[in-house]
Amino acid sequence: SVMPTYKLTYFNVRGLGEVARQLFHLSGTPFEDDRIPVSDGWRDSWRKMKHTMPFGTVPVLYVDGKPLPTSCAINHYLAKQFGFSGESAYEETLLIALADQWMDYFVEARPFLLSTNGILPGKDDDKLKEKLEAGMAKHFPLMENFVKEHGSGGHSVGSSLTWIDLLLSDHFRSLLRHFPDALSPYPHLSGVKDMAATHPKLNEWRNNHDEPF
Repeated sequence: SVMPTYKLTYFNVRGLGEVARQLFHLSGTPFEDDRIPVSDGWRDSWRKMKHTMPFGTVPVLYVDGKPLPTSCAINHYLAKQFGFSGESAYEETLLIALADQWMDYFVEARPFLLSTNGILPGKDDDKLKEKLEAGMAKHFPLMENFVKEHGSGGHSVGSSLTWIDLLLSDHFRSLLRHFPDALSPYPHLSGVKDMAATHPKLNEWRNNHDEPF
């Protein structure tokens, strides 16, 4: 069978597009890394594109030109194609469950990260910082216990590298720039961060893609 062509459309930040990019790199799969510039006036050009996306959002993954929307769906799809979706149907579903929980948290974290990095206004807004801190306090203990129960050796679920390891560890890169002690109370989440930090193939990509968010 012929390998499909892949194009990933997302902003020129790590954000919600980075896990898919890392999955392409880890699997050695060529793809078009279609990055929408985030510079002055970016929202005007984005507004013109927005209506062409299935849900009016990015990332969108085009597989042979057919669009797949939403980051978690894209990540799950690629992870399944490339062998990063756990070692059983049960593990695969645990990954989706953890991703659901993470997205609940990320809704609370994202406004701070977008404003701090100048992508959205509100740079000095303490309310956004408090919202993120409340999100960590609420969600991190839940995720810590989940990883403690279901993961091993620095992996979130099971004992193999999965897309959730990429999701968590990439976000921690952004978070720890602003909250260096964020993971101190959470040894198992720290373990995921440390495992990813020592993964040679992942570091190949990370060393060349170090956008702050």
